[in-house]
Amino acid sequence: MMSRELEVQVERGLRAPLSPNEQTALRRVANGISKPKHLRSTSLQRLKMLALVEEHEGRVRLTALGEQRCLAEKPADAMQSASAA
Repeated sequence: MMSRELEVQVERGLRAPLSPNEQTALRRVANGISKPKHLRSTSLQRLKMLALVEEHEGRVRLTALGEQRCLAEKPADAMQSASAA
């Protein structure tokens, strides 16, 4: 049963829609902005709930799931930039 719960959490973290503010917060963490005071608290709270980030010793960092989510979304970001040009 525990593995099924973990599987659901992973799927949810990878597929859950993120608001523009949550996407920005996730990218900021991925780019090294790791102090909670530099991130919207509501966005940070949701990213933690989705297991995309974790707080450790006063810093925020991506979880393995958060890294997967960032990698999965990178091609979409690059495609949007190319089509806007």
